[in-house]
Amino acid sequence: MRQLVGPARKIFAVVKADAYGFGSVAMGRAFAEAGADALAVADLADGVRLRDAGLKLPILVYPNALPDAAADVVAAGLTPTITDLDGARAYAEAAGPSEHPAPVDVFVKVDVGLERLGVPVDRAVKLVAAIRELRALRLAGLCTHLHVPPGAAAEYVEWQFGRFTAVLDTLAAQGVDVPVRLAASSPLVLRYPATYLNAVDPGRMLYGVTREDRDGPVPVRPVFGALKSRLIEVKNLAPRERFAADAPFPIPHPIRLGVVPIGAGDGFHRLHVGRALVRGRRVPILAQPSLEHTRLDLTSVPDARVGDDVVLIGRQGAEEITVDDVAAHHGIDATHVALAIGPRVARVYQTSTRTPP
Repeated sequence: MRQLVGPARKIFAVVKADAYGFGSVAMGRAFAEAGADALAVADLADGVRLRDAGLKLPILVYPNALPDAAADVVAAGLTPTITDLDGARAYAEAAGPSEHPAPVDVFVKVDVGLERLGVPVDRAVKLVAAIRELRALRLAGLCTHLHVPPGAAAEYVEWQFGRFTAVLDTLAAQGVDVPVRLAASSPLVLRYPATYLNAVDPGRMLYGVTREDRDGPVPVRPVFGALKSRLIEVKNLAPRERFAADAPFPIPHPIRLGVVPIGAGDGFHRLHVGRALVRGRRVPILAQPSLEHTRLDLTSVPDARVGDDVVLIGRQGAEEITVDDVAAHHGIDATHVALAIGPRVARVYQTSTRTPP
């Protein structure tokens, strides 16, 4: 990130959605140690969890809560993002007694084309002016999130960015200081350096989850190493003769069956490609995963034993099942693969030995 944006710009490392499924506390600590200036979340609970874990960096909370959550945001020392006057008033009230309020730093989000959350462009300047009238609040920054679908035309991106900078220019002409000006998420950081302004908020590129990001202007490695389990049972099944049609899966010939303790309760029904890796060989998944378990056909791996590692996503020997394979199989974005892994599945972190540039 520093290679791309330089030392002067602030980096808001995004750890929303529990850090895209990788664990917001562990990833938040890693980003803090690597030199992030701030963190960003979309859910209040994620922000509180980071504070409870002892993280001291500024934490920006994107708009995702009703005004009645204002007191909790202020109590946790988080920086809220405001999109309307009602929200601004709620945070002003949560700041404390009107005689001696402790100013709360706030961001204002402007919707320039994503058509989701944010104050419309034509009302943004008026909202900022109203916020500045509330002594309990202090304008800390203006942010936006551009709509940048795969293959987006440069003209479309530039049109949205121009709408945001027009708001900034109007505020500057009125003598309004906007300390942080934030527009560049991952696609913009990688391909539109003109959008950097004085801060960026990359998300998915920090996790290397999509091939589009990995093929960008700087080397980006996937954080996702592997999804693994172990065989907890191995047994031989004879062909079923009675009630064959009612069997959980066809057994037309002898099968060596293996069972792993991961199932739909862990999200695995949305994560497999019909195969797993055992002893470096691909083996079929039999039927759909049940709530707690998944069956494997180990007939082609006669030496498989209880306790063997089973790779569900990742590399084993010369074989590999990639995150991209899983995403393509289920027709989802690669960003959603780690998100689909349930919280019961332990996240095991390995520290890189590479020295940051």
